[in-house]
Amino acid sequence: MFTQWMTGLSILAIAILASPIMADELKVGDKAPDFSLDGEGAETINLRDFKGKKLVITFNRANWCPFCMKQVVDLQKHYDAIRDAGAELLIIWREEATGSDGLKKIRERTKATMPFALDLEAQKTGAYSPEGFDAYIVDEEGKIIAILEGTKPDRAMGDAIIEKLKQD
Repeated sequence: MFTQWMTGLSILAIAILASPIMADELKVGDKAPDFSLDGEGAETINLRDFKGKKLVITFNRANWCPFCMKQVVDLQKHYDAIRDAGAELLIIWREEATGSDGLKKIRERTKATMPFALDLEAQKTGAYSPEGFDAYIVDEEGKIIAILEGTKPDRAMGDAIIEKLKQD
């Protein structure tokens, strides 16, 4: 009995030690974690580049994802209204392994004009949207003022984002 108990305890200890330590999920009121990402071409996109204006951050997978393309098309339709509400929009791509070429393909398919950035495997933005489908609204000082939860097929669309921007 003691041997079984010790074996079970050892397995539990190994599982705990082998699992990554998860940070607390971001919540409204938290300071938005900084990032520096590859944009299209040679430019770098930093969170601090948006200081002084609200920023809507969404996360998508890649050009092959139909749910991602649906969201980008919708956000493009609402992009002027989002900007009129005092915010910029940044879409961060986490699985676009073809890099800038993939982002160009997305632009061609969606006619998107908002900024895109790459963060493969969420290496630099992992604190945001652990599942990869939430949208964040960050205020002028870098504080998270809203989180719009999303799922793979259902992400924050333009109307919901604009409504949140008008509330805050």
